Amino acid sequence: MKESCNTLVTLVVSQYLSLAKTADNYSRFEVITKSFKSTLEQDFTKVKSPMAYAKSLNISTPYLNECVKTATGNSVSYHIQQRVILEAKRLLYHSNKSIKEIAGELGYDDYSYFIRLFVKITGMTPLAFRTKNFD
Repeated sequence: MKESCNTLVTLVVSQYLSLAKTADNYSRFEVITKSFKSTLEQDFTKVKSPMAYAKSLNISTPYLNECVKTATGNSVSYHIQQRVILEAKRLLYHSNKSIKEIAGELGYDDYSYFIRLFVKITGMTPLAFRTKNFD
């Protein structure tokens, strides 16, 4: 009985150590990605540059991209654009603000650039999105 318990404990410990070792390989990437997403959530209306996010996390831009891409499968720029467009959709759906006002609120002084970005990501203009979802 004692030998069976020792064998079981050894097996459990070895499984734990193998899982813990695997988790350690990705934990730094996950920590950085979580920090990036938290910073993105706070600053997406003001900061659009991957370099600025990397600087705020005290890491290089290529390393931030590597961490985020490894953890999520997508680049830092992708996450920034997706967050901006998600907020744009929310504002288009829930407010009567003009597209120019929404672009400004999201940090785009050049609202025609904002429209091009919106079309690139969604496949439709902000006005078409609003009209489609208004009906």
